[in-house]
Amino acid sequence: MIFALQGVAAMLLPFLGRSAPGAIGRVLLFGLGFGIASVALPQLLVQRYGTAAYATLSGRIAIFSVADKALAPLGAFALAPAVGYTWVMAAIALAGVSAALALVAYHRV
Repeated sequence: MIFALQGVAAMLLPFLGRSAPGAIGRVLLFGLGFGIASVALPQLLVQRYGTAAYATLSGRIAIFSVADKALAPLGAFALAPAVGYTWVMAAIALAGVSAALALVAYHRV
């Protein structure tokens, strides 16, 4: 549920990102979500799948996570001139909210 901070931060960006205090608060919220994720992910993997599968699953997650972190800014940069920053930010917010909902659904399973 703590990972939802990133979804909330992304969702609030179009509204709060227009002022300096709002943008700073949003960035802090987003960073807090990343920090908590780096601490909580190993615990969640071990709790759900055990220590025997940890290294394999952690590696598989890292491949996609690193690729996403590298390619997403390039995609946003390429897309923004064509559709505008509002639509790019809306897509980011939608991705964050969908990730938060997926984590809530995962937690219930």
